[in-house]
Amino acid sequence: MVTVVCTRWLDAFPVSYVRLLKNAVAANLQQEHRFVCVTDNPEGLDSDIEGIRMPDMGLPLHHQKLGCWPKLSIFAPGVLPPDEPALYLDLDVLVRSSLEPFFEQIRSKPGLHVLREWNPTLWNMLPHQLRPDRGVQGSILGFIPRDHAYIYEQFMADKSIPLRYPLDQDFLTEHITNRTYWPISWTASFKWHCTKYYPLNLLFPKIREPKRAKIVVFHGKPRPVDVVPLGNYRWGAKRKFGFGPVSWVRDYWLRYDPSWTEPSQTEASLPASHAVAAAA
Repeated sequence: MVTVVCTRWLDAFPVSYVRLLKNAVAANLQQEHRFVCVTDNPEGLDSDIEGIRMPDMGLPLHHQKLGCWPKLSIFAPGVLPPDEPALYLDLDVLVRSSLEPFFEQIRSKPGLHVLREWNPTLWNMLPHQLRPDRGVQGSILGFIPRDHAYIYEQFMADKSIPLRYPLDQDFLTEHITNRTYWPISWTASFKWHCTKYYPLNLLFPKIREPKRAKIVVFHGKPRPVDVVPLGNYRWGAKRKFGFGPVSWVRDYWLRYDPSWTEPSQTEASLPASHAVAAAA
């Protein structure tokens, strides 16, 4: 048995995100597995999702909202089966093909398996091995729980950590004792690999689909649901943005969350995350 685990706290994501991820994992993982959501509020989760109460980490509210520190609860002793391979996925990733290779790597190599933080677009002109190593990107983590309880214990022993590190992944970069990167071809960043900077995004508006990537990671703006609804609306950040639905993200969303409903045209004219989160 293996475990796929996600986290949810302060209702930052609706429970529909957990259902969608669970359905995508089930379609792309053949071996027997449990799907776990470590959360401060297990109400509303589907019956086939194992809701585990998030341990109290003593975090002030502002540190729960910034830095993703509650994510470190997955390393707390007793939260996950200690000897079974575990794969952590952020709720806003798209699982597009088999997850079996991730578990094969967890079993075959020691350490905490992580994404290497992507470099800004201009660095893509250099071979990957010549780009600066920016450390951990925390959207996809693979581990054997008993080997990494020290992460949680170190965090709990030093309450100054959220003051000294901007993000949980910065803390992981400096404190994990054995870091193993996932192969670069297995993942893609929607922000860095699929969108273009202004004004090129206006000249070439089509959003690239990274067909080789097993998982597409959304981080920052937009969230995946921001590019799902029909309509003519703007999404994204100041210098990287697009308009209307992205067809391959929309197809994914409708496939794995059939209960999702189209927002009204009035709602679709707003940033989609506001409209759809309210509907969910």
